[in-house]
Amino acid sequence: MAELKCPGCRKEFDNNNPESLVTRGVAAAVCGTAGAIFGAEVGIVGGPIGGIAGTVPGGALGAVTGWFLADQFRRCPHCSKVFKT
Repeated sequence: MAELKCPGCRKEFDNNNPESLVTRGVAAAVCGTAGAIFGAEVGIVGGPIGGIAGTVPGGALGAVTGWFLADQFRRCPHCSKVFKT
């Protein structure tokens, strides 16, 4: 458990509080959906089966990207300032 210090109010709070986990989960779901839609339109060519849709790989890549993008920012529970970690 990492403790973060807010640059605005200087209070410490837990890095993995429920609000942060929900934010990361929502960002992963949204970016995963966008990645799946984009992957379905683009498609992947290769292998013995020929052209396959890129829905699953696009969704997985989008979800991982969304999780890590949302992990870069935190909102202080005391002063509501958003800052980069």
